[in-house]
Amino acid sequence: MEQTSGAHALEYAGFWRRFAAFIIDAVLLSILTSVLFPLRGLGLSFWHFSTAWYFVPLVAISNLISSLVTVAYQVIFWTWRGQTPGKMIMGIKILRGDGTGITLGYALLRFLGYIVCTMMLGTGFLWIAFDSRKQGIHDKIADTVVVILPQTPQHQAALTSPKPSAG
Repeated sequence: MEQTSGAHALEYAGFWRRFAAFIIDAVLLSILTSVLFPLRGLGLSFWHFSTAWYFVPLVAISNLISSLVTVAYQVIFWTWRGQTPGKMIMGIKILRGDGTGITLGYALLRFLGYIVCTMMLGTGFLWIAFDSRKQGIHDKIADTVVVILPQTPQHQAALTSPKPSAG
């Protein structure tokens, strides 16, 4: 389905494109948090800490800060550009239902929607595949849509121009 915004008709981004953006962001966040919080990546269980109890608060604080970094990553990029790096790579952007950019309040509301979708065992995200506007439950909560960005004329020309022959 399409939505008109100015001179362009915007197409809603589907499940697989959004899922690819999610995977890209998950990898970037994983790298970031493993560099910033190396204790998370050690794979140490509670039993390893039973003799060194003083590590437990350190790991708990590391997990808390790492979670805050994840929230900040999403909310800051959504508010600043309407896109996380994964969405930039996939050529998609978050807009409000009326076509305007997403504000801090709606970005926080959308992240709370992520939590709701996760508590629903992911079915809130799967809803994207079946909804006419390709909205997940988190999008409906925050009144957002994710659209495919139109390609620039330079990008379209590069895709359609003949490639030089070798030799």
